[in-house]
Amino acid sequence: MSLHKVRMFFKSLLGPIIPFLVKLGVTPAAATIAGLVITIVGSWFVWRGIYLAGGAILILGSLFDAVDGSIARLTKTSSKGGAALDSVMDRVGEIVVLTAVLAGKAGSEHDSLLYIIPMAMGGSLLVSYVRARAEGLGIDCEVGLFTRTERLVLVIAGVVFSAFWGSVILMWACAVIAAGSWVTALQRLLKVTRDGNGIPLD
Repeated sequence: MSLHKVRMFFKSLLGPIIPFLVKLGVTPAAATIAGLVITIVGSWFVWRGIYLAGGAILILGSLFDAVDGSIARLTKTSSKGGAALDSVMDRVGEIVVLTAVLAGKAGSEHDSLLYIIPMAMGGSLLVSYVRARAEGLGIDCEVGLFTRTERLVLVIAGVVFSAFWGSVILMWACAVIAAGSWVTALQRLLKVTRDGNGIPLD
């Protein structure tokens, strides 16, 4: 099953929840902020090395983050401001989780995370930056193996499995994220360079 089909499957599961949240008065911005707050709470558990609870809370936070766009479309309140807020909060969430891994129990158990986490964090931010820069130039750029969805799934899986097999699982998950993010950033840069070659700046 492709990752796109997996995304569509989970979106279909969340579908019935959206009208309920709208009736409760939950706005897209509120869902976005709630997702970040829950992610911060989950990151605290990751920092403490309480991986199973941390993973469960991170999953909950990701669900809130997944519904903000659907709420905006249902209530016809989609806006560029909301899209910007969502993107920035996504980056903040990634930084918080990876920082918790480095600064917490896993970091104390694996010195290699001193190198892996900065690479993972830098690569993740670069993936987003290349796309944002490309779209600012009017070039479509959604290619790449490790988008935020893949990174999120992998880090949460690493956290959950670490509860059973130790933080070495989380270390390797972060290493894969680091490598995959830089490969994705390069993929996007090559596409933008190719598609934008010869096109003059306005």
